Amino acid sequence: MKILVINNYKEPEKTKQALNNIALCTGQQPEMIHYKIAGMHDLVLQKNPDITILTGSNFMLSKPDTRMVFQPEMDLVRKLDRPFLGICFGHQLIGTAYGSEVVDLGHAIREFKEIKLLGNDPIFDGLPDSIRVSESHRQALGRVPEGFRHLAESATSQVEAIGHQTRPIYGLQFHPERSDEKHPHGRTIIQNFLKLSAKF
Repeated sequence: MKILVINNYKEPEKTKQALNNIALCTGQQPEMIHYKIAGMHDLVLQKNPDITILTGSNFMLSKPDTRMVFQPEMDLVRKLDRPFLGICFGHQLIGTAYGSEVVDLGHAIREFKEIKLLGNDPIFDGLPDSIRVSESHRQALGRVPEGFRHLAESATSQVEAIGHQTRPIYGLQFHPERSDEKHPHGRTIIQNFLKLSAKF
């Protein structure tokens, strides 16, 4: 399976860490492009990945200037009918692309937290109703965007996970790639996304 990662981090160390974590969870070495690259839509079409993963970031989507910088990435998600997985900031990009607003929580959340799953979705196959995953954000989607299902919530963020009703697009406010032996749920979610995308 050909995996493309769109990196939204400014910092080289965080970029490297995200790529390494995604490689560990997928069992493959993905290809990466950066958010500032020119002609993103045509480049992704040319690379023709099976799935595209949008990483987290320290950028704040509540700022208009930030939205302008990431508009090409949001356009890509809306226009390209391929599997997308948005992680943290990538999740917020997907929500914003489909009309949701990003709100500031007033404080940063950086810890493993309990997430409540809502209903059944194949991306959560094999998991209990409550999972423990890594959180690292201070902004979140204010509502579920139009055309999406509400898949998970937590005590700090109402919109923890979303899935498009007809397209293979998922957004996760948490970081499933930051899984380990004590916290394996995130890895299961990524593996489930790979299986779902293989059927598309």
